[in-house]
Amino acid sequence: MPDRSKPLQQARHDVKVGSAKVVASLLGGATLVIGSILGFAWRFVDGIATSVSTHPVREVSQVGSPIISARHFPQTLSDDVRISSVRRRLVSVANAMPEGSCLSVNVEGRTLVEVNPTSPLIPASNMKVVVAYAALKLLGPDHTFNTSARGVIDGNQIVGDLFIVGGGDPVLVTSNYPSREFFPTFNQTKVEDLVEGLVARGVNSISGSVVADESRYDTERYSPNLGLGIRGTEVGPLGALMVSDGTLATSPIKPDQPALAAATELTRLLTERGISVAGSPRVGIAPAEVGEIASVVSQPLRLVVAEMLTNSDNNTAELMLKEIGFVTRQSGTREAGIAAVSELLASDGLFVDGFVMADGSGLDRSNRLACRLLMEILATDTGFGDIGNGLSVLGKVGTLRDLLTDSPAVGRLYAKTGTLTDVKTLSGYARYSDTQAVRFALLLNGKGVSNQGVYRPIWTALANALASVSVDPSADQLAP
Repeated sequence: MPDRSKPLQQARHDVKVGSAKVVASLLGGATLVIGSILGFAWRFVDGIATSVSTHPVREVSQVGSPIISARHFPQTLSDDVRISSVRRRLVSVANAMPEGSCLSVNVEGRTLVEVNPTSPLIPASNMKVVVAYAALKLLGPDHTFNTSARGVIDGNQIVGDLFIVGGGDPVLVTSNYPSREFFPTFNQTKVEDLVEGLVARGVNSISGSVVADESRYDTERYSPNLGLGIRGTEVGPLGALMVSDGTLATSPIKPDQPALAAATELTRLLTERGISVAGSPRVGIAPAEVGEIASVVSQPLRLVVAEMLTNSDNNTAELMLKEIGFVTRQSGTREAGIAAVSELLASDGLFVDGFVMADGSGLDRSNRLACRLLMEILATDTGFGDIGNGLSVLGKVGTLRDLLTDSPAVGRLYAKTGTLTDVKTLSGYARYSDTQAVRFALLLNGKGVSNQGVYRPIWTALANALASVSVDPSADQLAP
């Protein structure tokens, strides 16, 4: 019978003799396996940090290798160190968002997070960002609004009526009106300057009436879908001639006709300035043959846009939309303005899938737009142009002045706010150097999201995440 123990003994002898080689082989194999597992795990975990399991998020492209050399790739390492922690913070924000909301954040051309970026949602006052973009492009940043006084002068008297022709100036106010506002009108046009123009012409009496001409725009006072609780309180009544948002200094009740209110205010101011007015204020149309006696011109449009964005001025947004219609289509109507804006967005190649524009202020709940459209508009400005400079500033100015005052983003976050029942929106920039800013858009839609207990933690987390973006460490700091 053959001795089968010899091969086994020989094998044992070989293992003993070659134990060093075997151990080295085993260690090498184990190292390769563990290294592969760790490399896979690094990619897997880092991938989780850029996506959100509970929401449809587009995963951000990752750096190709998990091991980066500061010697060979200082810029790549700088970007990774600066951006990765921001991504992780943003994932927490995204996870806290209610379903049916959207979030997009971009820094230095990199999309850090996207949640439902193409879903058309209710934007509330973030619609004003669209109006600002369209007005600056279609009217031009130097466009002005002219309010004209017309009549026939004979010596020191205006014979007959003094016609005040409205030019759609949304920030035409009396000098004391801003002191009565929660968010005071700035970059305003003072109607007293028009009165002083008449005084400079030597006028001391008007034999007729002050007649307000609002014919530049139509007489639609509100978007037709607005509820009674919003009309007259949040917006309107609208018209091409409005003084102090259509209010009267002598009455707490806002008249239904803003032009008549303007004629009433001007009659009062003229009388106080020593110019007698024989007739009662009324509304009419100035005859073409009656010449201009005096006028007052607004500041450039870019400054009026700043007032609209900073204070979320609803009347300014609505009148600007009508002005767009008047200039581009010779029709001072909401519908003409909407048509011009929609055409512009499409021709500029912006994302308009599901876009619905019902008004300029964003008060109409039938408005719809996507985070992607806001991000594309913001990308045209980079945070340091007429839109970015016109936004409210966290903890400092406008609708954000009293919010999150202990956030590290105070003074750095420039944004447009928006609020309706079950809607809370915020979009804009977070500046982290003299020339660089993060772009972001957040549209929260859902039951109860307009309650502070729901949206404040999300806003706080977002502001803190954006404030963590930095230029440090730079490539120069990391390079050997």
